[in-house]
Amino acid sequence: MQKRFLISYLLIVLLLEKIVQHTFVSLAFFYDIGGVRSTVAVDYRALMISGAIIAILFAVVLPVVVQRKRWSLYLVMLLAASDIIGEFIAQGTVFVAINVSIVVAVILLFLCIFGLRIKLYPNHHHDDDVATETAG
Repeated sequence: MQKRFLISYLLIVLLLEKIVQHTFVSLAFFYDIGGVRSTVAVDYRALMISGAIIAILFAVVLPVVVQRKRWSLYLVMLLAASDIIGEFIAQGTVFVAINVSIVVAVILLFLCIFGLRIKLYPNHHHDDDVATETAG
């Protein structure tokens, strides 16, 4: 039981980090803090907008993770994978510099995979249980 609590807690903390990080990076692009616009390989506006959208999506999935809905783990995995791919696009190379964003996204992926494996969030849908019983 402690393992499940720890994974849930880490998911929530890391999702909060992603929301803050993407919000800050989008604002940094908007105001060109530290000349960040010149450090990316693609148009900063595309990164600013996509970063804001990803921040919003992480914020939308957070309460669903808190509610312990199993499908939220799949959505977190999709967002984390998108975040990793976004780093490759932003840096314009396959030899990306490993940064906190990538590390957190990879940890989120592993936590979700592990959470699905140990049935961190059990499936509570009656229809799914009936379909499983009739199929098996």
